[in-house]
Amino acid sequence: MGYAHIITQNIAFGHQRLAQFCIVNFAKTGGYMKPLIYVLASIVILGSGCKVAEKEFRKGNYDEAIDICVKRLIDNPDKSEYIILMEDAFYRANTEDLDAIKALHTEGRPDRWESVYHIYEGIYNRQQKIAPLMPLYVGAEERDAEFKFVDAIGELNNAKKNAAAYWYAAGSEKLATGDMYKAREAYYLLSNIYRFYATYKNVDDLINEAKQNGTADALFMITDRSSGNYNYAVQQEIDGFAVQEENGTWYRLHNAFPADEADYTVELVVRQVEAFQDRVSTNRYQESKEIVDGYEYVYDAEGNKVLDSLGNPVKVPDYKTVTAFVTETWQEKVATVSGEILYKDRNGSVLRSIPVESDAVFQNYYAVATGFYEALTPQSKQKIGGQPVPFPPDDVLLVDAVKQLKCNVDAVLHDYNEQYLGR
Repeated sequence: MGYAHIITQNIAFGHQRLAQFCIVNFAKTGGYMKPLIYVLASIVILGSGCKVAEKEFRKGNYDEAIDICVKRLIDNPDKSEYIILMEDAFYRANTEDLDAIKALHTEGRPDRWESVYHIYEGIYNRQQKIAPLMPLYVGAEERDAEFKFVDAIGELNNAKKNAAAYWYAAGSEKLATGDMYKAREAYYLLSNIYRFYATYKNVDDLINEAKQNGTADALFMITDRSSGNYNYAVQQEIDGFAVQEENGTWYRLHNAFPADEADYTVELVVRQVEAFQDRVSTNRYQESKEIVDGYEYVYDAEGNKVLDSLGNPVKVPDYKTVTAFVTETWQEKVATVSGEILYKDRNGSVLRSIPVESDAVFQNYYAVATGFYEALTPQSKQKIGGQPVPFPPDDVLLVDAVKQLKCNVDAVLHDYNEQYLGR
């Protein structure tokens, strides 16, 4: 009963093959102590060193189990329990992978070859981990370890060749349709070939053609719908409005391009061009402070001057309150240009409307003080200075506002072009 219990423990650890070996040898020796020690040794080993690998094996993480076994066997190649576990893990992992490949071939999808390649890649890597350890000898079973390697390199080359052939044929077919979106699909299909081959037929030319045919051309244009109450300088600035031309993933933005050939239009609609009236605002305040205004002698009760220890008359300061008056003046003038950016498709449908605005602001500040300067606080003294300046003409501010609008429009286009032109 004790022996059976020991063997049952051994089986519970998942190594039926090792347990069977113990039972057979125990029977051959008629139940003597040597096999019993063998069984006990196996139990101890399995209960400690193999515990982590066994855990991964039971969870179906065969490659993780193999990694653990390989690490142990590098320094201890005679550890039978690790060899046996690695045999089982290798067999199950390769069987699962080969079954998956068989299923892919049975399904027969023409795009299966990349998946086949990656599965064989896993098989190859697995075999490469074990190969440097070979040959291995299972001392517990008095036999050589058995690992049935497959020709992974040959299958990798075959899968690679078929994957590239599929991508080339599928990409060429989509490119031949002349459709912009199919050309983009062709671009990505043909680019996949570079994963396996640095050069392949005329794939470079086809990719360039797919990039060209799949890229949308977008025209930037400006429409002035403001009142138009401004002079020639402002009109010239608006008419010369141009954005930063750029190429996105799947678009090219132009300032000049045939409108009837454009795939998209980015239209800036100007709705307001206005310079506001000059504005002057003031603030007045006063500050007071006590200052010394001469000195007075100190007299005693009898009307005599009080003398200090040196015989000099004692004097005390005479204070008075003085006041300063501060006038602060702000000059301000604002010119604004505003409108919206419209992203439109080839049919003129608005895909997105984005408001945009810019201001040119003139500001001047000055402050003057009257009264007693001594009464001012340090903060007020810092304010004093400056002088009034003439307000700039409307057209000067409006030109500045249009220039700033260009920067604002460029920023908006940078944020939204990819979303609406590279769709």
